[in-house]
Amino acid sequence: QLLGNQDHIKLEPEKLKKAHDEQQQKLEGRVLALGQELQEAKGAVGTGQRRLVEQSAVLLTCQGQLQEVEAENSRLQLRLKELNEEYRCRLGQYIRDVANYMDSKPSSVTGHSKGPARQAAMKNFVDSMLRDIRASYKSREEQLARAARGYRKRMKDLARKHENLLIAYGLQREQIQSLGSSAVDCGPAELHFCITDPELLTNSSRELNRLREDKAKLERQLQELQKGLGLMSGHDPNELFCPRQLDEEGWAEVRKKLREFALNTQEDLEQERSQLLTRAVVAEEQVSELQGYIDQHLAR
Repeated sequence: QLLGNQDHIKLEPEKLKKAHDEQQQKLEGRVLALGQELQEAKGAVGTGQRRLVEQSAVLLTCQGQLQEVEAENSRLQLRLKELNEEYRCRLGQYIRDVANYMDSKPSSVTGHSKGPARQAAMKNFVDSMLRDIRASYKSREEQLARAARGYRKRMKDLARKHENLLIAYGLQREQIQSLGSSAVDCGPAELHFCITDPELLTNSSRELNRLREDKAKLERQLQELQKGLGLMSGHDPNELFCPRQLDEEGWAEVRKKLREFALNTQEDLEQERSQLLTRAVVAEEQVSELQGYIDQHLAR
């Protein structure tokens, strides 16, 4: 039976070799296709990175232009306010001149002369109208000033609460990092959530933002160092650089300095806020006195 199946046995290796060659050709074609797709993906990634860099540059340029436009807008608004005030004064003076001209004009009725009350009728009407206009403008300006002060106060309160939240968030990130677990995501750095509006930033806030930026850079360098040493040694980076294995006294000293800096900064901010409130109250009193003096003596 074996001798009779020799032809069949000879054909089987040929079939297997042929099938193997076909499979190998298919795999080679698949590998070539995957390599081409990989090259295309790399090209797409490079194109995306170039576009991202270009968009980042455009974004920075647009931000700079936006700041310039905002500054120009503020300057134009101030200039518009000055021009409105100037035109308002001119209009009032023109109306007074017209009233004086109308009161000084002789009567067209023959045989009758104007009395003093009749002569000053137009002037009295114009003075009353201007007083009403000034009173309405003054009430509106006071209303807008109160609204602006309330808005600034709310913005400062929100900025202070945001700063307290950032401090609490930073402490929580430090506690999570001290556990030394790589499975827990600590979240982005505090610098990612900092306020960048120059109007809401004080000197202390700018200093804190600078320290947060330095801290974020150090954290990135530490992560890169952990990855590099982990790849070289074949160990888990968290086991090599676990915060528990670091100098506990050094960490305690750093936390103590951070707490002292935060407390001192808060005290300085409170003192600055109380001084500013006192100056604001004094300035409001002076403005009210000057406005009363202007209303009483400027017309005379």
